[in-house]
Amino acid sequence: MKIIKDERLQLQNLKNIRIAFIVQTIGILAILLYETLTAGFTQARENPVWLVFMLSAIVLGWLNLRISVDTYEDTNPPKKQAPYYRVVILSLGIGIVTMLLAILGPDKSNFNEALLVGAIVFACFLATFSFVHFLRKKQVEDSE
Repeated sequence: MKIIKDERLQLQNLKNIRIAFIVQTIGILAILLYETLTAGFTQARENPVWLVFMLSAIVLGWLNLRISVDTYEDTNPPKKQAPYYRVVILSLGIGIVTMLLAILGPDKSNFNEALLVGAIVFACFLATFSFVHFLRKKQVEDSE
């Protein structure tokens, strides 16, 4: 069998994959919504389909991150990059605010649970912001 190298067919194949992903995501959301309405949110969150949905959303977000940075850099001229400590402080601030919301929110989480939630949110934002920071820094260095 001969491998097809026509760009039009490859583009059509990518469009087909995108449509299949959209249909799959809508199906997962429908299942989770049905379970939320019939059994409650806690039961829907314990469903393994919830984990699949969250993992696919995270992977899609990370994959689209590089495209977003490249598109942003194409429309705006490169400028001096902000210092990295600002990324850490911003991530820490978001983590602390999330921790306070967990303590003061309707569930009234204890301090250890709230600290864990705040630390996880801090780590997630720090990883994402650091990735974008270093991508932009690399692009600024490449343009010079």
